[in-house]
Amino acid sequence: MKDLCRAYQIPLLSGKDSMYVDGLLPGAFGEMHRVSGLPTLFFTAVSVLPDLRRALSLTWKRPGDLIYLVGDTRPELGGSEFYEFLGYVGLSVPQVNPDAFLACYRLFEEAGQSELLASAHGLYRGGLAVHLALSSLAAGMGVEVDLSGVAMDAPDFAALYAESAGRFLVSVDPAHAPRLEELFHGQPLFCLAESAAIKLTRLSGTAGPCWKHRSPP
Repeated sequence: MKDLCRAYQIPLLSGKDSMYVDGLLPGAFGEMHRVSGLPTLFFTAVSVLPDLRRALSLTWKRPGDLIYLVGDTRPELGGSEFYEFLGYVGLSVPQVNPDAFLACYRLFEEAGQSELLASAHGLYRGGLAVHLALSSLAAGMGVEVDLSGVAMDAPDFAALYAESAGRFLVSVDPAHAPRLEELFHGQPLFCLAESAAIKLTRLSGTAGPCWKHRSPP
């Protein structure tokens, strides 16, 4: 945390937050039991949004908008939700590179300030597949995703579930796509899909179709 705060020049104003997650839950006979979660670092950040109209949500806005992945996906599945589901832990945990990420973050901010983005959402627990689903469910839309350009040297499940840091999902009006691609020239930017009014999500990777889901009407 110290390294990241110094790299991004984030001031630490207080040491009030705690790593303890404790609570009291009632038992079957009215007795109380202390329940403790795993030690967790809480980090609270506050910033200023000068123009609320430029706030971005995770929801796709219109059918036909293009969906991009910002940032590199590496086969970093150690400690991931995917491995936990399979009963594994793994060794390749996500690595954070502040210097490499900062250039992309600044371009991301510029794209938002220039109103090129219709939506934006950070990727974290669960990986790309989970957050594609979150944005699609929030919008009530489907997507047909091409993963062939994501984590090309890794299996499709890494593209879907790796939890590599420094990534965002954004949607863009097709009219703004050339400006976005020009802005991010030389940075990892991948066009994944086009949002659709039909509630069908289909994912295809280097080995062909790998997942399909139709939401109930």
